[in-house]
This record gives sequence, C-alpha cells and structure tokens, in this order.
Amino acid sequence: MANVDNPNGFKCVKSDTGIIQIEEGLVATGQTITKGDAIIIASGLIQIALATSGLIYGVAAESVTSAAAGSNIKFIPSLPIYIFEGQCEDVYAATDRAIQCDIIGATGAMLLDEDASVEDVAVIIRETAETTIAADARVYFRWIRSSYLPLLAAQA
Repeated sequence: MANVDNPNGFKCVKSDTGIIQIEEGLVATGQTITKGDAIIIASGLIQIALATSGLIYGVAAESVTSAAAGSNIKFIPSLPIYIFEGQCEDVYAATDRAIQCDIIGATGAMLLDEDASVEDVAVIIRETAETTIAADARVYFRWIRSSYLPLLAAQA
C-alpha cells in the first residue's frame, strides 16, 4: 500500500530521558507558524525556519497566525535527546537511513528533504513501522544542527 502524502510538519515522539520539555519564546511580529513547523531564532525572536536555515531552534508546539508584537509561542527545543517524526519529500530508500539532510516546505507542510544535504540540520534514523520504503515515507530523525544548544552553553 502506498504511503499517504500528508506533510504536516514534525512531531516529537520520544525523549531519551522520558520527558519532553516545552519552552516558550517571543515570536517575531507578523510571523505565521503552525504546530509542527521547525523554527529558528534571529535577533532574539522566533521565526519560521526555511530550507536555507542552517541551525534549528526547535519545533512549534502550537500555532500562531500573524503574530502581534509581544506574542509568545510554545516549542520543543532541538535537543539531540529527542526523536522526531516527519515525512520525506521524495522517494525514501533503505539507503537513506543515517543520512544527514535538510528541511523543505512551508508553514503547516514541512518535510525532510532526504535528497538535499546542504545545511544538514537533521539525521534520519529509520522509517516508521507504518510506512513503506517508497515515496512520502514517514521517518524518525534527530536534529543535529541546533541553535538551542549554544544558548544553554552561554547560560552555564
């Protein structure tokens, strides 16, 4: 059976510690971010991540539309202790396990771009049990380029 093409962002499915930490941060004015979107931080404000984003700050745990000045958003930080689930953009193959890749897509429809390796923000672990090795596969992955980690180091 073919995989369902339903890009809907990223979902944290497991924590190595058993606890998924939810943080809150200030959103840049005018941003529209959907739950499951990858986010970045720029000038101290949260913005939606793009395919060219080299560091991921986290994944939105809620949605915000045309954020007003001073709006906050809840998010899951891009820490290596978390395993996320997301859909691949193209045809996923067994040889894509353990590859580093980029993200692609717009708000509400973010995907892993398993064929792109420019920013290398994520590493694919394996396909989910419900998916077949084909187009639109859903996979487990970890963020490997995080702007959240340097923030922790600066606070120590």
